[in-house]
Amino acid sequence: MNRLKTVSFIMGGLISFGLALNAEAASFNCAKAVTLVEEVICSDSEISMLDEALSSSYRNAIAGNLDVKNVKLDQRNWLKKRNSCKDKVCLKAVYEQRIYDLASLAALPEVVGECVNTSIVQKITRFEGAIAGETGGEVAVELNNGVSLYIQNSVDFPAIENVDKYMFATTDFLKGDKVELCLQELPTDCPEGDDRGKIYSVTNYKNNRSFIGIDAWHSCGGA
Repeated sequence: MNRLKTVSFIMGGLISFGLALNAEAASFNCAKAVTLVEEVICSDSEISMLDEALSSSYRNAIAGNLDVKNVKLDQRNWLKKRNSCKDKVCLKAVYEQRIYDLASLAALPEVVGECVNTSIVQKITRFEGAIAGETGGEVAVELNNGVSLYIQNSVDFPAIENVDKYMFATTDFLKGDKVELCLQELPTDCPEGDDRGKIYSVTNYKNNRSFIGIDAWHSCGGA
């Protein structure tokens, strides 16, 4: 599968599969479960499969992230939040959110057509304080996995006269929005060690709006 689906779609498939399995599919030894939360995880097939999926997502995030210390710290803080849950509804919500957040920290797509989940951190202009849409005010969208994309065009609104001005002001893409990042094109004939110029599409899960962006103001070999 080249494209990652939404968390709910992934979880739906896992849960359907998990219903046929023993609840021992949890990521820990259920024979040693002592807390209320651990007992729910071990006794409920749906939560058990979420626990397994989270364990896999955590391993992938650790393998693909340079800031391992903070990933581990965030995981410990998440465990405290999980352990404060009193029912299945709470557990399901915190698991699904954490799985999404961990997916945002995994390695970037390396093959054209591959996608990952991430979220928007902020929108910035090329020069701080510049007016969006004017010279120096070219807009980049910063994502949670460390990528900053300069807007090339809006997939949904190709006729927009000033895409930078539009993207900076629009509510279609806001801080915290969950998005799917897909690699569309790799630069060619680049100097060794300079791979700037990768082109991505970004699709917002909340409204299915998309834009195309490039990961650097100058492509490889440029200034």
